[in-house]
Amino acid sequence: MQLSDASGSGTPPQALCPSSTCNRGAILLGVVQADGAVAFLKQRRVVDDYFVKLAHEGRAPEKRFRFADSCIKSGCRQWGNGRCGVIDRVLAANPEYPNADELPPCSIRPECRWHMQWGVRACSVCPLIVTDLRQEIEAEPVSA
Repeated sequence: MQLSDASGSGTPPQALCPSSTCNRGAILLGVVQADGAVAFLKQRRVVDDYFVKLAHEGRAPEKRFRFADSCIKSGCRQWGNGRCGVIDRVLAANPEYPNADELPPCSIRPECRWHMQWGVRACSVCPLIVTDLRQEIEAEPVSA
């Protein structure tokens, strides 16, 4: 598996979606642990074609890793009212979840869409969010 080290270019940050898919050029944020929490990488790593190929073997990579990529705003089904609805829904469903005493390491925090919307509050719940792109298929009744 080869991941390249991404360095800053000095240009203004573009918002990054912290719940993206496994594609070449995406940023590998972390690995989903056995307890379901995400262990974040300390350094930014950009996904290459070889990683994508390996990651798609077995279970969906989005169930095993967290990726970040450019926030596409209205091009995303989660976007509404000028905001990312994922973090809004997670925080609304967990109003009593405490802010973290210590923030998890994060290679995208200054550019993170969720952090831009909610600050530390988003960072506190972020390790608990796993991108699961499983499409729910409703079983149709079988006629006899």
